[in-house]
Amino acid sequence: MAHKLEVTIDNKIAIITLTDPENYNPLNQETAVELLNALVHLKDQEEIRCVLITGSGKAFSAGGDVKKFKKSIEDGTPGKLMDDLTKDLYQIAHELRLYPKPVIAAVNGWAVGAGMNLALSCDFIIASEQAKFRQSFSNLALIPGFAGSILLSRQLTWQQATEMAFFGETYTAQQMKNLGFVNEIVESSNLKESALEWAQRLANGPTLTYARTKKLFYDALSTSLDKHLEDERQMQIKSAETEDYKIGVNAILSKSKPEFIGK
Repeated sequence: MAHKLEVTIDNKIAIITLTDPENYNPLNQETAVELLNALVHLKDQEEIRCVLITGSGKAFSAGGDVKKFKKSIEDGTPGKLMDDLTKDLYQIAHELRLYPKPVIAAVNGWAVGAGMNLALSCDFIIASEQAKFRQSFSNLALIPGFAGSILLSRQLTWQQATEMAFFGETYTAQQMKNLGFVNEIVESSNLKESALEWAQRLANGPTLTYARTKKLFYDALSTSLDKHLEDERQMQIKSAETEDYKIGVNAILSKSKPEFIGK
C-alpha cells in the first residue's frame, strides 16, 4: 500500500507532507493511522523541536473520503466506518492540542472539513493567499468533526460559529485571518519558506516552555481560577529549574541572544 504522507527532517524541524494530491489529501483511515504514528514517533525525539504539517498539490486536505462514505452506505455499515475512522482522527486532534513541541500548519490550498480542523488543531497557521477553508460537514448532514465543535465554539462567538458550521461556506485566507485563525498570509510561492522561518524560530526556542504553556492554556479552559493559578505557579517553579532558564537569564544580563537547547 502506498504511503499517504512523507516525513523529512530539516534543522530540528520535522516536515510532514500529505502526499495524495490526486485525491486532495483525504483524511481517510490509512492517512489517519500514518499521521498518528508519525506524530507519536516524533514526539519523544529530542532533536526535533518543531513540527510542520502541509499538503501536496492543490489541497492541504479535503477531509473525509466521500467515496468511502458512499461505499459504507451501500454496504450498510456507515456507522462502523465512522467509528473506525474517527478513533484515530480524534486521537490526532488530542495529540496536537497537547503536543510537547510547537506545530505549524502550512495551508497551501483547500482545507475542508476534517482537513480544516486539522489545521485549526495546530498551534500556528501560515496560509497561502490561495488557501480556502470550509466546514463542509453540514453538507453531508454531519456535525463539525475532528474537534470542530470545540475548536469553533471556543474561538468564535456563538453566532459566528453557527454560521460557519451550519452553512458550510468557503472562507478565504483573509477572512480566516480576520477571525483570528491564521497567523500570516503569504504568496503561494513563498509558503514553504515563510512557514520554515516560523518553524526555525520556534525550533530555536525554549521547547519545554512552549509545551508547558500549551498545557496551561488547555487546562485553563476547564479549571477554576484558584486551581489554575496554583498549577501555573508550580509550572513556573519547574521552568526555573531548566537549563533554558539559566541560558535566558544569562543572555539578558550579557545582552546577547539566547541559544536555547530545549531542556
